Amino acid sequence: MADDSAKANPAGAGEEPKPGLDEDHTRERVDRGLSDLVKRAMSAGLEMASRSKEDFVRVATAEMRSWLERLDLESELAKALLNMVVDVRAEIRFRPRADGKLEPETEIKIKPTAKT
Repeated sequence: MADDSAKANPAGAGEEPKPGLDEDHTRERVDRGLSDLVKRAMSAGLEMASRSKEDFVRVATAEMRSWLERLDLESELAKALLNMVVDVRAEIRFRPRADGKLEPETEIKIKPTAKT
């Protein structure tokens, strides 16, 4: 009978079984599985962020195009100019060049003034 107990527990009757290759292998598989899960999750997150950015740019482009198509630039400029007074003074001098022809020399000063 003593032989039967030694066969049932090869490590000895009073000893705990040592972790075997099966436990190490299982732990390694779990670690590898978690690592793969994290990699897949990160990849999916990055892909979703990229798609979100592309969607945002597409929508912003469409909105800008729509706004520009509705914009009446001529009337907007007219509104802006109605509220402005611009005083323009110009001086033009003619100087002789080396070949004897006259060359205009200009000085233009633009000074915005308040509307009266």
